Amino acid sequence: MGERILEGSLKAVSVPDVLTFVNLLKKTGTLTMRNGKLVRRLYWDRGELVFATSSKPEESLGNFLVRHGKITGEQNLQSGLQVEPGKRQGKILVQMGILTPKQLWWAVKNQVLEIIYGLFTLNEGLFFFEETAEANEEKIKLSTSTTNIIMEGIRRLDEWPRIKELIPTDNIIPLQAPSEIRDKGVRFMECELEILALVDGVRSVREIIHRSSLDEFETLRILMAFVLARYIQMPGAPAETPEDEFEDAQALTALIEDYNGLFSKISSTIGKSLDNKGRTILFSCALDAAKTGLIEGTEFNSDGMLDAKALTANVADLPSEKRREALHGALDSLLSFLLFESSKHLAPDERSLLYKLAEERTSTSAG
Repeated sequence: MGERILEGSLKAVSVPDVLTFVNLLKKTGTLTMRNGKLVRRLYWDRGELVFATSSKPEESLGNFLVRHGKITGEQNLQSGLQVEPGKRQGKILVQMGILTPKQLWWAVKNQVLEIIYGLFTLNEGLFFFEETAEANEEKIKLSTSTTNIIMEGIRRLDEWPRIKELIPTDNIIPLQAPSEIRDKGVRFMECELEILALVDGVRSVREIIHRSSLDEFETLRILMAFVLARYIQMPGAPAETPEDEFEDAQALTALIEDYNGLFSKISSTIGKSLDNKGRTILFSCALDAAKTGLIEGTEFNSDGMLDAKALTANVADLPSEKRREALHGALDSLLSFLLFESSKHLAPDERSLLYKLAEERTSTSAG
């Protein structure tokens, strides 16, 4: 055992703060976190996370592989019975021909990350760090920056309640939404299209996670995005609050229409200088630069306008007195980015006209 140089309570110090502090110390050793009978150990090499273990059966490698559809329950049982000191289940699965070495590397890395991300929800328990001279000897180690792991853990912590609200159980069978309510201007990445193709009205969320090449959280996050964009529906899940139930629905819609008028004008003007592909890239870059939760789940359509329903839904959780102000700020920021990018391709008179229209329209909208 090493020398214990740090210990405390998770009621007083958050998990992200503990991980950040150990990272700053640049120490080698083991960070143990106890919550009742549950024990998780994180192994460090000069301030970087390299491995993790957990006493929770659900977080074992075998159960991780079953959840992700990589092995069957029977294969998990057969390989687990062969585990003995110095002979781990992953190696046994490779020897049995069930996993390839590449598949084992993927599984161990993601299982370890899942253990670490699972710690971020803890708000009670004890922790202590024991410094050692040498790092834990593991053949498969994390190569991800600890800073990136901490940032990702915090992001997941923020998004998880929203995911559970829209996808309360993995037994739900999602359905493709009718084509007429979809925004045809939305562009998807290849990994997102992969998930969408798995939504067939037969597979449950759990089965989709099994078949996905992404980890569980990323698969659920994409499914949530499709729900918010009204590309899929979750039977039995709480429905999004319709915009006509907001007492300020008309004011929000009017605000969005004001900005959409400007966005459309910019789109038609810039179309004189750029082809459709160039215009799409420009608008996409502006949207990425101004990306906030308030404009998430929407894209510019072919006319250069955003989906009013998606924008309204994004402010639904805010207090009614703050919705319009928050949405105005997000759209104004997006407009600034869009004008800046567009001005590079406009003649002086076109640029002057657009800035004048923007000034008039936004001053009116702010009132």
